[in-house]
Amino acid sequence: MRVVSQSVVPRDITDVFTQAASKLRTGQLVKDEYFTLFEAVGALEIMDSKMDSGYLGPGENHAQALEDDYDIMRELAPEEVVGIMDELLCHEVSGFLRKPGGHQCLTERGVSWQMAWHMGHPLSQTLFTSLYLDKLLWPIPKTFEDARFAREMSVNWKEDSKLLHLVLRAYCLALVKCCDFVHSRVSAEYYYEEEDFVTQLYNRSLLSQFDVEYFRDLLDEAVSWTEATADALDQNLRDAITCRLILRREFLLALDHDVDILQNKSTGYFASCLSQLSSLVKSDTLGKPVPDAFSVKVQRRLASTVPPRPMVKISFENALAHLRRLCQDAIDLQELVEYGGPYNFKVGLWTLLSRKPQPSVYIRSLSQTFILSDMTILGKVSLKGLLYDELSEFVLSWSVLLEANMDDTEVPSDPRFQIAQRMDAFVKRFARPFVDTFRTACLNRCRIRRTLCHTIIDWDNLQMEAEELDEQLRTLSEESPLTLSNGDATYSYPLSSWAYHQKLSQFRLIIQLGFELSIYAPEELAGMYWYLSHICSTHLAHIDRIRTFTVAAAKRNLAAMAAMKCNSAERQSAFHKTLRLLERLTTHIVAIDAFAISLHALYVLLARHNLLPTAAAPGAYSCERLRYEIRMKPFIPISLPELVPYEEYRREAILEGDSDEIVLERASKAISEARKAWEATLANGTFIKNSRGETFQAPAIEEDWKCDVKDTMRACIGASIAIETVKKALADWRVTSSEADGRRISLRVEVPEVGSKARWHDWWAVPQVIPVKPGNKT
Repeated sequence: MRVVSQSVVPRDITDVFTQAASKLRTGQLVKDEYFTLFEAVGALEIMDSKMDSGYLGPGENHAQALEDDYDIMRELAPEEVVGIMDELLCHEVSGFLRKPGGHQCLTERGVSWQMAWHMGHPLSQTLFTSLYLDKLLWPIPKTFEDARFAREMSVNWKEDSKLLHLVLRAYCLALVKCCDFVHSRVSAEYYYEEEDFVTQLYNRSLLSQFDVEYFRDLLDEAVSWTEATADALDQNLRDAITCRLILRREFLLALDHDVDILQNKSTGYFASCLSQLSSLVKSDTLGKPVPDAFSVKVQRRLASTVPPRPMVKISFENALAHLRRLCQDAIDLQELVEYGGPYNFKVGLWTLLSRKPQPSVYIRSLSQTFILSDMTILGKVSLKGLLYDELSEFVLSWSVLLEANMDDTEVPSDPRFQIAQRMDAFVKRFARPFVDTFRTACLNRCRIRRTLCHTIIDWDNLQMEAEELDEQLRTLSEESPLTLSNGDATYSYPLSSWAYHQKLSQFRLIIQLGFELSIYAPEELAGMYWYLSHICSTHLAHIDRIRTFTVAAAKRNLAAMAAMKCNSAERQSAFHKTLRLLERLTTHIVAIDAFAISLHALYVLLARHNLLPTAAAPGAYSCERLRYEIRMKPFIPISLPELVPYEEYRREAILEGDSDEIVLERASKAISEARKAWEATLANGTFIKNSRGETFQAPAIEEDWKCDVKDTMRACIGASIAIETVKKALADWRVTSSEADGRRISLRVEVPEVGSKARWHDWWAVPQVIPVKPGNKT
């Protein structure tokens, strides 16, 4: 029942509540089923300035609370105009850089205001704190001329007031239009509200109803007027204002023509933006801040359901750094426009979007537009073409399954007609999930892993559907079975083999992203690296099976072509391309497998001798079986590969029955093999050649890929040093003591955090093993 009496006497229940809460056990939850969300919201304290935007403090009247004393129409000095422009630029950036969960990226902590919005912060905390923008946007202008700082005054401004009403107005309006382009691009693609970007406009318009020509012409007019005031303005200040106006114009046009890269491959506007940034850096000190021109009181007039929040401020240097990265990422994105096949496209896309810091949400949204726009890939390849190219690269180098076409064969009883019919059904079912494997790379890193945990279940079902389709196509194509060494006959199952490859690739990504996102506790690292090795071994066996059938198919095709005396060069080239791709994949997975084995063995040794830091007291909140269950939760519904039972996992994870010497030898051999495999991976290069022997050209992306592999090789060297350090410490320990003495090995172990200099690669948590002199407790 709700209390309605007006004679209720409140009393302080803090002590009573604290005493009752002290009797609860750790982890115990008390929940009243009648205490709903409505009651929870009603319990928020009213007239608290942190929660109530309409609260008036002592001595404040209504006018003082809602309005600022700043005179928006006052004449501005040139250096003040520069200062306001710079602060607006900083506000724009931080709307783009948000880490999942509402946290800023670690590399951008403490960053400034227009760029603050690009970092992912709400407009209410960034651009909409500007009193100048507030006057331009409210009330919503019906015509372009209405968007002025003072609606009631004439548009024929005096010459000495044009610095405010022409220059600053042009900059502010173009800034809003830039935000409109970004807002539209992000909203049209997959993104996560509050995590990546805040699209809330608070009942304000971003001038989307006006064409870009209005803003460009106004900027050109402002530039012309500024350059013509040689006598009135200091040369340095004039150049500073001019370069900011030009940057705004070029950035506006770059955002307006961002998708044009697909047609003309031109990134001239983004390159022009980069060329202007050096001028901004040189003139940074010329600006004079005008803090009164920005106020959080504007939030009280915005249509918002959240409490007032503080203004977000980032430094001008960090704002320019983010803008520079944004422009460079947009320029490098054009390297993906030249389609070089599904494998090259996926490698290039993943490499570009794995940069540290991760490209902004705008770049990732633009990438999604490139991937799929008007049901075409990169504006030139159909969904069916992409899927057929993938099958041709991987499992069907030259097959009637890809050549069959219903347009060529009109007789329904003809096997080719039926093959084409079933392959079209396959495309309708599989094309979109396959394209989504590309689009998933455009999400933030946390969401990539979360999405993969869902899609891997879908691919498990798709594999079973593909297997049924394979059995139907096998009969229609009259495929000959392959006799294995043990005498058994088997078929290739190309479509389900390809689906299984996709699923195993997602298995590896889920586990490896777990290391990058610091999901696993130190005591879990040994087990998770073992599981990564287990998945790699399964994947290698599957690739070997595909290779066996590819070689057999190549021999049959070449024999058939020789019998018909036909030119088989094209078919031979296609088979060689598939075999090269399979060999490349094998080398890469062997490198991952060997490195995972070595780290698994190293962590087993450290755990045996109680050298690992632990996340919590043993048994405080969980046990090993429960931790295993939660880590394997994404894989429990998967039918193939089957989930490893906990008992088997535990035996393998702790290398039960193996002595320290055997484990050390295992680690040493594996890390040696890993270094050789990563060197071979680097030597193979980034991209594969097409059937004509041409290599896909993407120099910037290729450089990033090489840096990633080299970082992994550095991690291999670090693991080698750690293994040798443990080996030496164990030898010294056995000489001076024994396990019966109870004395620990003189080593200190630290697991570097992701993002630290000691963590050479996010996916490889190589421990730092530091010898400690006897008697030194640190």
